Amino acid sequence: MLANCYWIETGKVLKERTLITLFVVAILIATVPLATLSQEPDERVKQAIESGDIQGAIGLLQSAIEADHSFYFNYYLLGKLHYDQMQYTQAKDQFELALDKKSKHWESLHLYARTLIALGLYEEASEAVNRGLKKAKNLKAVFENAAGLLASAREDYEEADRCFRRALAESETGEKKKIKDLRNSPGTDEERQRAIDSLIAANAKQNAEFHINLGDANFYQGVPGLAIIEYEKALQIDTASTEVYFHWAEACLELKDYNCAIEKLSIVLSKDSTYAPAWNRAGGIYYKAARSSRQRTERKARFMDAIGSYKKYLQLTDIQPDSSNARVFFELAMAYASINGFEDAAPYFEKVLSIPMEPRDIYFYFGKSLWGIRNYDRSAEMLLKHIEWVEQQDEEYKSSIRDAELYQLLGDSYYYCKPKQFSKAVKYYKKSLEDHPEQKRVLQNVAVAYHSLKSYGQAIEYYDLRIALGIDSNSVSIYKNAGLCALNIAGNAGEDEDEEFEEEEEFVESAGGVDPNKNYNEIAISYMDRFLEYVPNDTTVILRIANTYLYQLEDCTNGVQYFERLLALTPDNCQAKKSLGYAYFGGLCNKSYSKALGYLTDAYQCFSKTNGACADPALVKWVAQCYHLRAVDKTGDTNSDYKNAIEWYRKYLKCEPNDEEAQESLNDIIFEVN
Repeated sequence: MLANCYWIETGKVLKERTLITLFVVAILIATVPLATLSQEPDERVKQAIESGDIQGAIGLLQSAIEADHSFYFNYYLLGKLHYDQMQYTQAKDQFELALDKKSKHWESLHLYARTLIALGLYEEASEAVNRGLKKAKNLKAVFENAAGLLASAREDYEEADRCFRRALAESETGEKKKIKDLRNSPGTDEERQRAIDSLIAANAKQNAEFHINLGDANFYQGVPGLAIIEYEKALQIDTASTEVYFHWAEACLELKDYNCAIEKLSIVLSKDSTYAPAWNRAGGIYYKAARSSRQRTERKARFMDAIGSYKKYLQLTDIQPDSSNARVFFELAMAYASINGFEDAAPYFEKVLSIPMEPRDIYFYFGKSLWGIRNYDRSAEMLLKHIEWVEQQDEEYKSSIRDAELYQLLGDSYYYCKPKQFSKAVKYYKKSLEDHPEQKRVLQNVAVAYHSLKSYGQAIEYYDLRIALGIDSNSVSIYKNAGLCALNIAGNAGEDEDEEFEEEEEFVESAGGVDPNKNYNEIAISYMDRFLEYVPNDTTVILRIANTYLYQLEDCTNGVQYFERLLALTPDNCQAKKSLGYAYFGGLCNKSYSKALGYLTDAYQCFSKTNGACADPALVKWVAQCYHLRAVDKTGDTNSDYKNAIEWYRKYLKCEPNDEEAQESLNDIIFEVN
């Protein structure tokens, strides 16, 4: 009864089912005068219907029709059974066959009209209803009711109200006349009274439906309070009715009285847990209750109720998806998707599309479900279909899907697919950010995508936008990534060995967003220092900062400070010792051959311990040169320094025997030793 903003099809499926119950059908079979029938319905069919074995009854009727194609009543009963199962396409075929065999069988015409309404074939339904109103004098009440249902389907609720009231008046007048006729009919008093009681009982069920439908007309006109009054009247007339509770539950929903709605549904389902249509209707109402709920826990509970109800319906009927039951599969998929049950949702969306039908926004929600199960290639395909579908809608279409979510999912689909498609990911992520600029994960992904595409300036731009929204211990790696980006711009990063950045074979202007007036080495250190505030013992970052200070900025004080910090954490760090030695030997700091030798000899011991004496020949040469130069400067024990220089040159030449410069240096000092 609440408008389903997700559902688009050619006709509205009315939220109703006939109240001429299977019990009444059994009475009808038993009371049709033999003179009007050329054959009796199979006794086994009557027994199956009365026992509730619907599938058994359908099978028996199909066998009876195969044996005798001329008996209209079997077609009527088979159509009636399909109608009660909401299998309207099959029902339509059978009613047409019944009317072909007997054109004035008004019961078939009546249910044929209602079937056409359920299928959204309003013009054909109108012709059938008008024919019944003109010709079927004894069934004028039910055709007035059908006229009201048709008006409701066309959303002309004032006309529907008038039709249902005429149906009630016709029913009352007709009942009085029939009772009068029965009192004057032949037979015993007991037989006449039984006939009158049967008539009153059948009329009560019929009038209950008319009150329910009148209540619906009030409901759709925006007066749920008056609707409930009519539902109460229906229940007073037919105390065994279950149909009224469905409508009552929907009225309660409109009044936002969820406890009332669930209470009414519980009554129905407790009366007969094997009645499939009840589970179908309950699923629809639970689904609406979930969509109307503003509390997360309540919303989830109602979606789960909807799932349970629809699955029970499918279990009892074993129906296959078609245009008459697509709503069941669609709302089941939507319920699963709404509680992030994407793995369960996806197959049901697939079934709806296979009918084929395209309910409103189905491609988006199917795409989102595929995204949820990490099927990124197909999710991108479905989300693009959603965009295409929206473009085909008229001006009245208003999407309930925010661009932020749509394009974020599309961006994710290209960002996380294998192989990654960063350029497309950036394209859609930017569209998402236009609608909602403060999406932390999207900003970070754009930054990483640009980083992977080697567009470092643009990467830093988006790292900064993400940083501006706040960093905590869970997102601190952004500082590290931004630092690596800055080093890449400065040309000093080497490989991004610490992060998983994948390259895409597509040209991107690597200098985009780079400011030539900025010192990106200093910027890199600033990012990485902030990273160390959260992760103070990350030795790879400390080493990058130390190298940047010492070699790029030629800042000896800070360079030495960070190398010493690194050594405090990893005393056996060979590279740190070598770098500190070179700083004092190579002039990056104030030259001190003594300090240089301390670090360089330690570095040599460190390297050679694991990789042998020639693990780092350049290091061996530096030690030799350090001793040589200190001896020349006479700042130490000159004779001892020459001896050590000779020893280290010889070690070096064992590693690099063809180094003429080293050989010449050795020759120059060989005679300096006393």
